Amino acid sequence: MTFHRRNFFRGRLLPDLASSAPFRVILVAAVLAVSTGCTGREESTTRGIEEIHREEGLPVQVRSVEPTPFHTYMSFTSSLSGASESVASALVGDKVREILYAVGDYVEQDTVVMHFPTDNPAINYEQARLGYEAARTAFDRVQRLFESEGISRQAYDDARTQFEVAQANWQAVRKMTQVRAPISGHITRINVSVSDNVARGDPLFTVSDFNRLKTTVWLTDRQVQEVTTGLPARAVWQDREVTGEVVQVDLAMDQTRKAFAAKLRFENPGRVIRSGVTARVEIETYRNREAIILNQREVLAGGEGHSVLIVQDDVARRVPVTIARRQGLLVEIGSGLQREDLVITGGYDLASDGQPVRIMEHGDKLVQR
Repeated sequence: MTFHRRNFFRGRLLPDLASSAPFRVILVAAVLAVSTGCTGREESTTRGIEEIHREEGLPVQVRSVEPTPFHTYMSFTSSLSGASESVASALVGDKVREILYAVGDYVEQDTVVMHFPTDNPAINYEQARLGYEAARTAFDRVQRLFESEGISRQAYDDARTQFEVAQANWQAVRKMTQVRAPISGHITRINVSVSDNVARGDPLFTVSDFNRLKTTVWLTDRQVQEVTTGLPARAVWQDREVTGEVVQVDLAMDQTRKAFAAKLRFENPGRVIRSGVTARVEIETYRNREAIILNQREVLAGGEGHSVLIVQDDVARRVPVTIARRQGLLVEIGSGLQREDLVITGGYDLASDGQPVRIMEHGDKLVQR
């Protein structure tokens, strides 16, 4: 019979050892020993880190306190329009005969922009023209006689009155047929085309002064307490920005909106922003050119108020502070910090008052964007 050692150990010896009580005891002891050894090494490593922190200090990042400009503002989304904007309307029902300008053209006030036919029987164009010319001729003759004392004062006054009435009628008729720009500015909209029939009162075109823009924002009862006329403002559309100010703040709440209206006006040199666009509008409510500011997360809150961790002689010190104002994620410190104090900006969540620290990095000056 051939003896196979490998089969013997597999088929007989190993199962016998595995089922024996001494073997199981040895196996459990070995597992416990390995586990205990790992735990011991972890505890040793933990104790080593804590010991390093005690001896060399907790690694932290700091930033030196330097005064910097800081401002608070309210932000809105609002539509901008020309500061001066006026719509010219038809004074008579008829068809448009001629349009002299196009959208985008600049026109001075009283420039004729559109013509209507003069043969409209409703306006009596020729009758008004002839009446004006006759009255002017008669008045010129009476005026010369009056200057030479050839007629009485009463006759002169009667002739002047007739002339002024005829002149007013003629001017009114001309306004019906010659539609003029109501203000100086750019034509931003033309509502009709040549030969279009329009009714009396229909809007014909719009003229806007683009050199200045205006908008209205709505304030809550809390916001209106901080906004006054004269406060600086800005409007941003895409990558373009214009500056201005608050020109009016209503004293009474609008009952429909349940808010207070604030009117703003902006200078628009070069007409960098178009009328009608929707822009981000900001009203600056406060500015301090020498403020001490921190990131909100660097200020610790507790039952006794706010505090900040600073480094003094390689030791973390907790100093109480007061917060003056907030804007976004930044806070202005009212008291508690001095120029060149080293505020802990990294590692403050592990540091405590009186703990030795080791400065690993000095951060850049904090600046409000």
